Amino acid sequence: MTTSSEDIDPFEAMLAELKPKVELRTAALFDAREGAPTKALRLSIAESSFHVVGDRSVEVGGGPIKVAILKAAPVSRMYYSEEYGSGQSSSPTCWSKDAGGGVPAEEVTPSGMQAPACFDCTQNIKGSGNGLSRACRFQQRIAVMLTDEEGVLQPDQVCQLSLPATSVFGKDTKKKGLQTYARLIDSQGALLSTILTELSFDEGSNSPKLCFRPIRVLSEDEIAVVKAAQNDPDTKKLVTFNFNSHAASSPSTDNIFSAVKGDGVYVKSLQ
Repeated sequence: MTTSSEDIDPFEAMLAELKPKVELRTAALFDAREGAPTKALRLSIAESSFHVVGDRSVEVGGGPIKVAILKAAPVSRMYYSEEYGSGQSSSPTCWSKDAGGGVPAEEVTPSGMQAPACFDCTQNIKGSGNGLSRACRFQQRIAVMLTDEEGVLQPDQVCQLSLPATSVFGKDTKKKGLQTYARLIDSQGALLSTILTELSFDEGSNSPKLCFRPIRVLSEDEIAVVKAAQNDPDTKKLVTFNFNSHAASSPSTDNIFSAVKGDGVYVKSLQ
């Protein structure tokens, strides 16, 4: 019996074709964990160029780069009363840890709170920011593990990546934002953390905007490395809001998209 092209799931065919075809340098992966830095790393996308920021900033370039997505916080909102500057580390004036909840975080001071509910807030209206933008902006933090130039995972290069709204939302199926990409993977019953993902900049965007694309399925050895990183408390810290001592009350970091309209897509921890 022959199988017609219409009977083949294109996504499954792609995954089968992307299966690793080379022997993984397993020893190198596990040895790298021994020298893992204590300083938290951040992957910056300022000026449409990748930089790994720790004790110093190391330019990776304009990409694309390959990563494994380890964890994610819910989509959040942030409002700064003063113009946000590159490298700003101060707390926002008002914020919501989980945009799906639609209310300011309990840590927001009475003087900083812009409205009792996000959806009634004047900072959440188009035009309240620059041009037609909103002054209160969506963002999402994720934790990613970088690879080297040959596509080998680097356990000592686990970074926080803060995504602007343009890199999270959007319905462009060719230049996928994180939500569209994650839903595609989830719709096929695959786990996002088991896919090697390519991050590239949308060259047609006026501001840094990332696009997500699957490269291949991780091998069993690579999945073991990802699992170890997911279970590392330092990885959870990368996606946990920590404006003050109430960080423990942050939403679950396994829920990647609780939020805006109740859609549920998850970065499931490997068991």
